[in-house]
Amino acid sequence: MQFYTKLLLVIALLSCSVFAQQLPEMRLSESKSFLKNKENFEGYKEQDAKSVYKKNFQLKTRKTVTSYFGAGYSFMIFTNSFMSSAFPILDTRNGTFLTNINLFFGFSIAKAVTLEFSPTILFTSNNKQVDYTLNPQFTSTGSTYQYAHTSTNGIIALPLAINVRFFPLFKQKGFGRLFFIGGGAGAVWVREENDVVYNNLPNTFAIYGGDGVYRQGITTSQWAPLFRVISGFTGTGGQFGFGGELSYNIIPLKQDTSQPFATRFAKDMNSVDITLRFYFSL
Repeated sequence: MQFYTKLLLVIALLSCSVFAQQLPEMRLSESKSFLKNKENFEGYKEQDAKSVYKKNFQLKTRKTVTSYFGAGYSFMIFTNSFMSSAFPILDTRNGTFLTNINLFFGFSIAKAVTLEFSPTILFTSNNKQVDYTLNPQFTSTGSTYQYAHTSTNGIIALPLAINVRFFPLFKQKGFGRLFFIGGGAGAVWVREENDVVYNNLPNTFAIYGGDGVYRQGITTSQWAPLFRVISGFTGTGGQFGFGGELSYNIIPLKQDTSQPFATRFAKDMNSVDITLRFYFSL
């Protein structure tokens, strides 16, 4: 009985020894098999994810549309002598400026082209004396007067324009990509108001012995077409930026030399504008 018990113990020990020697090999084999299966699984997942993305979630190519808005301030110089005499960029006697504030809203219609809507307000007033030789002469209570002399001059204008800007260097990565050239067209409403003395003295604002007539707050207004050429640079393209431009505005006027107004004596109110602009991207 003890013999059989000892024999069973010997067989059990031998079996455990053999199993212990084979166990590392079995574990290594299982590990290789697991890694191989895992690589196949991950490869399957990657291929499957790519196919699903291409099938359901691939984005279509779209054109980028950039829009912006902002405001600017222009320093205007009238090229017509009547306009520049009545409304200089700065009246040094009372410190008034020829103020030109413009708003704008624009968006790109191509990689190198933008379309922009730009309303503007122009206004100033001063107390300069401006002399006009009337033709025909002014008649009041049976008397005629050849000359008119203003004691105040005021103007307000509302230009409305659509501008197109082209960026010829848009492919560059440097500052040159911000340079543009372009043009615009629109219409302007102009109103002028003066205080005037009519008399027969070519350079004197005076009434001697009742020989003259004083009129206060006389006005004239008209609509005129607007054309412009522009060049300059835009903002840097971020959320906020600034730029500058130089423009030449062409605004022909309707003449009437019987009225003592710069906007009636002048053939045009063309101007050279130097503008500083501030941009806000949408």
